[in-house]
Amino acid sequence: MFDERDVGRGFLAVASKSVYVKGAVALVVVGIVSLLMVAPFGGTTQPQAACLPLPPGQAGGPVPAGWIHKSQQDFAKLIDQVAIERGLPGKATLIALMTALVESNLQNLSYGDADSVGLFQQRPAAGWGTVAQIMDPHYAADAFFGGSAAPNPPGLVDINGWPTMPLGDVAQAVQVSAFPDRYALREQEARQIASEAGIDLTRAGNPYAGRSGAPPPGSANEGVLDDDDCGGQGGGLVENGPINGVWPEQTASVTDPSGTGGMVTPRTAAWIAEARNNLGTLSMSCWDAHVWNPTSDHPRGKACDVMVGADARKSAPARVRGDQIANWAVKTAAQTGVHYVIWYGKIWSARRGTWIPYNGGGVYNPTDATGGHFDHVHVSMF
Repeated sequence: MFDERDVGRGFLAVASKSVYVKGAVALVVVGIVSLLMVAPFGGTTQPQAACLPLPPGQAGGPVPAGWIHKSQQDFAKLIDQVAIERGLPGKATLIALMTALVESNLQNLSYGDADSVGLFQQRPAAGWGTVAQIMDPHYAADAFFGGSAAPNPPGLVDINGWPTMPLGDVAQAVQVSAFPDRYALREQEARQIASEAGIDLTRAGNPYAGRSGAPPPGSANEGVLDDDDCGGQGGGLVENGPINGVWPEQTASVTDPSGTGGMVTPRTAAWIAEARNNLGTLSMSCWDAHVWNPTSDHPRGKACDVMVGADARKSAPARVRGDQIANWAVKTAAQTGVHYVIWYGKIWSARRGTWIPYNGGGVYNPTDATGGHFDHVHVSMF
């Protein structure tokens, strides 16, 4: 394919032979550039991204300006409108924008790798639809979101638990890209474009709107936090609201089921049993002397550290597992007596009911894998 630079070079090579031809060339180039600046929704032909700062999928290049940036905002509004029509939350729009930035720089391309075309570079050969269908931005966005009326490839709403998964992992689950790490890199750019386009990414909605059959168990209580409230980390944590139950004080009188040899409270022992029943095999340690922090709940038998197997900042599976553990602890706090949870640089309190940044409590280095709780989920009991 070519862009206005290619056209200009070709004409200027001929124009060097005559001053009169130069004048004509200038008019021709201006005319061609004008045609390329057609609004993204006009006519039957679709615009192609010209002068992309970097190949699609790469972050860190100059932000497009002028008509390209304006068209990005227009396409962002269209994608969000489809999400609104579907009844989907703002988080669905954010993931779609991140994906389109990676795949096409948020432009409706009529070309791509193999037979990929459109905003999301969907492939006719993969069942996303015909070229004409995919080149319709409304159709392409609806297909990306998925559901019973969408093409065969699974879309966003077809992914169980997507609201609590890292944003980039959700995009990858839909796109099945050979470069899965690129999506998360475009989150802040997507947020900026959404802000400029007046899109509310905090909008509530049904995360499985349009899905055929029943939504996955527990989805009605997912209560997804907007990622702005999670430090922009791109994680998926649930709030669950404040809990006002009364929990009588208990002493450590039960042998620690996690095998430390210490003693824990009956409430902690009961939580360990429930966690194992609901979360499967867990690597955890509860009682600990914690001589460096005598105010900790560990020596009182009122806390457990559940390991996720790696630094979740460097391991997507560890991040997903940690989110799963933390979300379960939060959702069941009213029944189990969870006081607070610390995970991935954030802390949730039953009295507050929301996640806020964790500063280490004056004892731990919050940037460290262990101090910031990036390699384990800390759960304290009343």
